[in-house]
Amino acid sequence: MKLIGLLLTLFTMVMLSCKNNDQLQADGYSEQERLIVTNFGNFIEASWNEKNMDTLKSVSSENYIRNQNGIQVASNQSEMQALMNVYFMGFPDAKMTIDTIVVKDQQLFTRWTFNGTNTGVFGGTPATGKKISLSGCATTTFNTKGKMTQENVYYNELELLQQLGYTLVPPVLE
Repeated sequence: MKLIGLLLTLFTMVMLSCKNNDQLQADGYSEQERLIVTNFGNFIEASWNEKNMDTLKSVSSENYIRNQNGIQVASNQSEMQALMNVYFMGFPDAKMTIDTIVVKDQQLFTRWTFNGTNTGVFGGTPATGKKISLSGCATTTFNTKGKMTQENVYYNELELLQQLGYTLVPPVLE
């Protein structure tokens, strides 16, 4: 009898400890923060992974700004769509996964991974056929309606180029 009780207790503890990580993270969030997490999740899943630009319009403000490695690359939704299309063309099988999300007030911090195969023209360069796996992080600001207003994305551009087969040539010093 003691063994059955012990096994039942152990089973219950295991089941409770296997609670979904997303639920654990969301438990301490305000309603506003949960909306932010939901909208950002839709941005990644529908806009990036399913290439649905209508979702981009619904989760971002019209004057959405995106900075990559400190350089502004989009200052509105249309420019962001054009930027995303560069990636979609170069990496038709691309998938973005979110590794970590932390939300505080109207700021979302995330660590992500981008995987894909370069089978199309990317940024004006021909396809290499190489697979890439690139990690980065982003800080995203949201307005009071839960829409993205600005995203600051950071990743190692040299790593991306090296995975595509490019090399860094040292300068000629004379």
